[in-house]
Amino acid sequence: MRKDARPLKLLLVEDDTDIAAGIGDYLAAQGLELDFAYTAAQAAARLQEGSFDMVVMDAGLPDQDGIELCRSLKRDGGLRSPVLFLTARGGLGDKLQAFEAGAVDYMVKPFAPEELLARVRAIAAHAPASGGAQLRVGAYVLDLQGHLLQRAGRAIALHAAGFSLIRRLMEASPACVGHDELCALLWADAIPGSDPLRMHVYQLRRACNRGLGTAPIATVRGVGYRFVSGADDASA
Repeated sequence: MRKDARPLKLLLVEDDTDIAAGIGDYLAAQGLELDFAYTAAQAAARLQEGSFDMVVMDAGLPDQDGIELCRSLKRDGGLRSPVLFLTARGGLGDKLQAFEAGAVDYMVKPFAPEELLARVRAIAAHAPASGGAQLRVGAYVLDLQGHLLQRAGRAIALHAAGFSLIRRLMEASPACVGHDELCALLWADAIPGSDPLRMHVYQLRRACNRGLGTAPIATVRGVGYRFVSGADDASA
């Protein structure tokens, strides 16, 4: 449930620039923030760069079927934002495929912009706020509120120290974060002995391997650690 007062942030994926401009003008006048993608590749890039409260998507994109794009983003890309299809394809089969792919609503063109706005607001009212609530690196998504690390439809819950480590490494990715900086993050100036950071990283890798099938934490010898999307487990 949304509890913040910020404007809804929406990604509109529509290859017809005139339709996109018309929808954008109307929704912006109603107080929504919009970004645009005109191909499936652009949509994937926009979602990699930032988070959105909702995605409104056409099924007929020039470089990939929109329903297949939705399926891959939900399954492999960790997309949690609700997807509403807005398309000329009105067949029952298309609708069923869209819902199976992870969509939450489906509208057929031609449409009334007032109805689109009403549906967007209704969906957003029952969806968790996503803006600023996630970090994404490659196929990995870190839920900053639920402390969950997700990849390819799988997720693990992180304890406090593990969450702090993963968050800092993802924020810095692909750069390395130094050993001393990570120790200060966890213990400030009261760092215990016996190299406790190494043990925390070991436990975090073990949890990732068990829950996600891989551990994206690489060791930079003599320096620290870095987050590598899709990396195999690396010894500490």
